[in-house]
Amino acid sequence: AADEVFGCGGTLALLAKAGARIEVVIISQGALAEQRYAESASAAALLRYPAPLQWSFDDRGLEAAREPLTEQLLAHLKVYQPTLVFAPSYWEMHPDHRATCDAALQAGNMYTRTTGAELSIALYEIGVPLVVSDLVDISSVSTSKQQAMQCFTSQLAEQRYAEQIFGLNTYRSYTLGLGVSAAEAFHLVDAAKGVDRGALPSQQDHAEFAAHHAQATTNEELRQRLAERDSQYTELRAYLDAILASRGWRWLTRLKRLLGR
Repeated sequence: AADEVFGCGGTLALLAKAGARIEVVIISQGALAEQRYAESASAAALLRYPAPLQWSFDDRGLEAAREPLTEQLLAHLKVYQPTLVFAPSYWEMHPDHRATCDAALQAGNMYTRTTGAELSIALYEIGVPLVVSDLVDISSVSTSKQQAMQCFTSQLAEQRYAEQIFGLNTYRSYTLGLGVSAAEAFHLVDAAKGVDRGALPSQQDHAEFAAHHAQATTNEELRQRLAERDSQYTELRAYLDAILASRGWRWLTRLKRLLGR
């Protein structure tokens, strides 16, 4: 509970406003299950979509339940027949988030292969920024999302999640101009094609990139280090400029290879 609001609540509010049919599923139950469901239902009312469904998988038990979770998701897709599914991303730290992502992608792929239906899966970010393919301007519903996040009192007592997610949404507006004050980021996947995991940067790659980047206190210092490799300077600078402009981790593999790391 709360992840659907923190990760894509603004986009859900925009879809609800546009008349889309929305169904949110809370997959697992743990401590304070009744209270947390009530919090999600209150947030849903503020964002103007129906109260969530509640499934009964165990909190922090989804890795061990990937097969039955995938089967249940597949059965639900066949009944509900959506064209767009939201799920936590590959890059999340929480094991339940990653297991949910895996199950959603597997179920989505099986659904499209067996029915011929078209389905997109939008992976969203909660605890770890993702590699972005799409940004959604949520400026017009940002206040509603902030109000909805305040419904999760049981979780806000543990961490300043609402404040942190608001900061993330503000940051995601960085490339969108002065008219946009908040945005949500997604990595969009065609369920029929699936995902080549080997083409995606891992959490280890992410950590290595962060550690390498932290070695230089300024961009100019990093540029100077790269400039010392004369034979590679022109190409490296092009990659570096792309990284500094986009913050995209997809450049990491090439940059590491060129640096001989």
